[in-house]
Amino acid sequence: MPDLDLPTDATILLLRIGMMGVLYLFLVSLFLAARAELRRQAVAHNAPGRLIVLDAGASSLPPGQSLPLRTLTTLGRAPSCTVVLPDTYVSTTHAILTWRDGHWWLRDAGSTNGTLLNREPVPQQDVPMQNGDVIDIGKIRLKLSA
Repeated sequence: MPDLDLPTDATILLLRIGMMGVLYLFLVSLFLAARAELRRQAVAHNAPGRLIVLDAGASSLPPGQSLPLRTLTTLGRAPSCTVVLPDTYVSTTHAILTWRDGHWWLRDAGSTNGTLLNREPVPQQDVPMQNGDVIDIGKIRLKLSA
């Protein structure tokens, strides 16, 4: 019959339990850190403002619909755009809205039919916007709202 040393076996068992405890604490802290980072990123991507559909043109957007904005919002016909505008006069990626330094900036993304801001053509460089400004993209009219 083998000779068992109970104090040594108990010590090994306690060390195993301790290591499992440390491993679980590490995993819980990793989970909490990842969750906090995801929440921080979610807040960082949301920006103050939205676009209100004034005129839907031939698209399926209902007038009055509110379209939420992100810190970098792409507007266009492509499903990958942040705001999808299903209209044949809208380019795949038509325009880009950027939230920077507490203001919205608009630029045309090289669209075929151009982008208008308050009925004026938008160049392919950032143009500052204000609350209430109206963007024309194809036959769709959108108003920036806080």
